[in-house]
Amino acid sequence: MKKILILSFYVFSIALISCSGGSDGGGNGGGGGGPVDPPGPVAPSAATLSKPANNSECLEVDAVKFEWNKSDNTDSYTLVIKNLLTSESISQTTTSTSAEVTLTKGYPYSWYIISTNTSTSTASSTKWKFYLSGEPQKNHAPFPADILAPKPGATVNAGAIQLSWSFSDIDTGDSHTFDVYLDQNNGSTVYSSNYTATKRTVTLNDPGTYYWKIVTKDNHGSTSDSGVSTFIVID
Repeated sequence: MKKILILSFYVFSIALISCSGGSDGGGNGGGGGGPVDPPGPVAPSAATLSKPANNSECLEVDAVKFEWNKSDNTDSYTLVIKNLLTSESISQTTTSTSAEVTLTKGYPYSWYIISTNTSTSTASSTKWKFYLSGEPQKNHAPFPADILAPKPGATVNAGAIQLSWSFSDIDTGDSHTFDVYLDQNNGSTVYSSNYTATKRTVTLNDPGTYYWKIVTKDNHGSTSDSGVSTFIVID
């Protein structure tokens, strides 16, 4: 009888331990088994441009056809086109990877694509340039220079400041020079003429806002204007 009581107590103890362990495990599992929020939308990738080719001459008569490659995680594309002489911009949104747009002939243009989806993020492609002549021309004006540094609106310390810019031209065999305009008024004062490099170090000790631009000239007498950019000099 004593052996039976001891065995019964042993079995009962095991049952209690087993139930206790199961309860703890169930509690932990219940804490981690709640609803999981679905992942948010993934940011779109940047599109890769295809046509019109960069730094090319476009001869379309009625409308220019823009083409680009499909980008990942993208629902729609916004085509942004800018007239580089008038600074007028137009945009068009589409779900396709191409669009036709009628533009005024005889002007240089830039274009790029903004990829979007349901997220708040967007992705911009590289920016390409082309010249819409409508008919072949023997010479084209160089594209307006792109201001690199100081970036528009940047703040720099007084002293030696490096101005830098880039440019391109459909006529790859042309030679080019640059007129650098710089002042504290409106960027109409010639600081350096017929400069051949795309960097120029200037010494500016007076604090304030400076205005500058680059006029690019080719050996045929054609010119283009970058437009005025500004930067701020501080002590």
